[in-house]
Amino acid sequence: MVSSAAYYYSPHGLLFIEGEDSATFLQGQFSQELRISDKEVAYGLWLNSKGKILGDSFVLKISDQRFLAISYSTETGVMRENLENRIIMDEVETRSTGSGGLSVSLWGDSIGAVLDRFGLEEPKEGGFSSSKDVFAFWGRRGDSRNLEVVVLSSGLAEALKIVLENFSVRILDTNTIGLIALKSRFFELCRDILESDLPQEVGLGDSAVSYRKGCYIGQEVMARLKSMGQARRELECVSVSRNPEGESPWKLLDSDGKRVGELRRVLSGSGGLVGSAILKRSRPGGACSIDGQADVIVHSVVQMKAARANEV
Repeated sequence: MVSSAAYYYSPHGLLFIEGEDSATFLQGQFSQELRISDKEVAYGLWLNSKGKILGDSFVLKISDQRFLAISYSTETGVMRENLENRIIMDEVETRSTGSGGLSVSLWGDSIGAVLDRFGLEEPKEGGFSSSKDVFAFWGRRGDSRNLEVVVLSSGLAEALKIVLENFSVRILDTNTIGLIALKSRFFELCRDILESDLPQEVGLGDSAVSYRKGCYIGQEVMARLKSMGQARRELECVSVSRNPEGESPWKLLDSDGKRVGELRRVLSGSGGLVGSAILKRSRPGGACSIDGQADVIVHSVVQMKAARANEV
């Protein structure tokens, strides 16, 4: 990662959850532990009763009766509908933040410049800093540590842009962010991770799921998978020989013509094409090909690295 970089984005999800029962209500909906202190943040998932992923969020605890859910990929409307459908007698309300705000992922020296501009302290690990309509917390963009800064008003959004322009920060595009995600296995929802997936299949079984907290939606399935040891499929970063035709996802076949998974996304990087594929753990080793496009060869990056290590 370059020494100072930024990626502008508008979060798909920004939702306040407020009310007397908001803490206990969210504890029963979210896959991660939310019995946390004020000014702390938890990353986790919204699951259905079968343990499949409906969405993800960073949940910031502002107070016992006020939380803010922020998501790179899960839309506000999806989060809101999912939660409001489960409110029965709870004193809980959801509220969107409106339009006009902006968010940015920051790396390197730009972090200090932005924090100084908005009078924020550097967040502690697992915590967040905030001032009026500005929130800052550590993100999940890849192996290199990055800070997320979310501003909720148009005026502050313009101030944020000016700081970064004056600092001559390198602005990253969506393709670069996708490559960072794939190569570091911080897979993205709605692109690499789909609603048919379980957390344990896509590398989120440890980082986004609590196995110690009490009852929540999908908890029984999580406990059962934990006792099994591993899921039957695994989302992997793969190399791809050429761009496949048609729309994703593409069915993947082994050398015997048996289906072993699907290719979900392909991006162009400096070393060639890379993508995400969900594959059966029980598949034989070696390359896969796309059904109907036998010349599109897909290799697991993990398997390739292991093979090279054995050669040495």
